[in-house]
This record gives sequence, C-alpha cells and structure tokens, in this order.
Amino acid sequence: MKMYENIITMCWSIREVNKNLQDRESMADYSIDYLKKACRELSEMLTTGKGVSLDEEIEVANRAGNATKFTIGEVAEMLNDAKKIIEFNLIDNVDRWARSQANEG
Repeated sequence: MKMYENIITMCWSIREVNKNLQDRESMADYSIDYLKKACRELSEMLTTGKGVSLDEEIEVANRAGNATKFTIGEVAEMLNDAKKIIEFNLIDNVDRWARSQANEG
C-alpha cells in the first residue's frame, strides 16, 4: 500500500514541476534534471516494488485518445524516454493505475 502512495506522490510531483517549468525559465535546467531523475525513480519503483508483476498490463491512451495496453515492465522502460512519456501520457496513466491498486489493497 505504501509503495502505491509513493508512486502517486511521485506522479503528482512530476506533474507539478512540469507545470511550473514554463513559469520559471531561470530554473529550467534544474527542473529538467529533476524530471529526468524523478521519471527514473518512478521506473525503479515500478520494477522493484513488492507485489508488482512486471507482466501486469496497464491500459494507456495516447494523445489521440487511442487506447492500448502495455506491461508494467514496458511502461517502466518507457519512463526513460521523454517522447514516450508525452505520447502515452504515462504519468497520468501510472497514477491512475497506482490509485486503483491502492484502492484494491
């Protein structure tokens, strides 16, 4: 349960830093470094978390609204690729998955 709360918190943090990135040009380099590190850490949380099956599937919708499924392992890999994060709206989809898992637990 704690792991899912940590994932939810990390997703929130990534969204907030990303949202504030445009407002603070002087902090842009720091913010981008933070976002890269946070996404790496989120990836590690998914792959090393107790009770998480790397074969479990998450349904994601891309920017065009087309839904597809990826395994947790695939999502964890994609969190290291900024284009994939944006294309598949991964932060919101991981957040939604973690919330559903926390509610089941």
